[in-house]
Amino acid sequence: MKIFLCLTITLFYSAAFAQIKGPEKIDGWQLHIGSHTQNYKEVQTDTSGEVNRFEFNPVLGAGLNIPLSDNWKLLPEFSWVLPEFNEDSRIIKNIFFFRADLAYTLRDWLWLRAGTSFAILNQHGRGGKTTLDNGTDTSEFYYPDENHSSINNTFDLGLEFLYNKWSFRLQTYTYQIFKEESRQISYSLFLTRYWDL
Repeated sequence: MKIFLCLTITLFYSAAFAQIKGPEKIDGWQLHIGSHTQNYKEVQTDTSGEVNRFEFNPVLGAGLNIPLSDNWKLLPEFSWVLPEFNEDSRIIKNIFFFRADLAYTLRDWLWLRAGTSFAILNQHGRGGKTTLDNGTDTSEFYYPDENHSSINNTFDLGLEFLYNKWSFRLQTYTYQIFKEESRQISYSLFLTRYWDL
């Protein structure tokens, strides 16, 4: 994990500071909206055993375009998965991504992206309890009454299709990439608008 963290820091800072001479090298910026699915195929969604494949969790974000060469760009960005509430609004969940991708221009209309994120999950509990089915009986379960945050470092891959100043992107986030037993994948679908500076 320490090696992966060092590689992350290296990606975030060395590429930017080694290649960029000043703000004149930033050639554009972007805004994106989309949807985020957390822990793909890991969460049971009903009593028949169906698991999550797609969830509509709205995402907003912004980023910069920093050219490194003719075919390579550094794309730092920030994304916020808008607050999610459980059924009776006793738990509020926010996810924030601080990301950086290296993008390779495979075609004028296709970018391949690889990078890393710091994913911050914040959960705020309002306390209380609920009664849920538990086999053939019911049980009481308690909601947390505290605020907790966790920070994860993810390995990210993306595929971005561009048309004029718009794009559609599939972005994946791999948690615990070096621990197979606890590895999880999440993904986002983005619609992005690019502007030149």
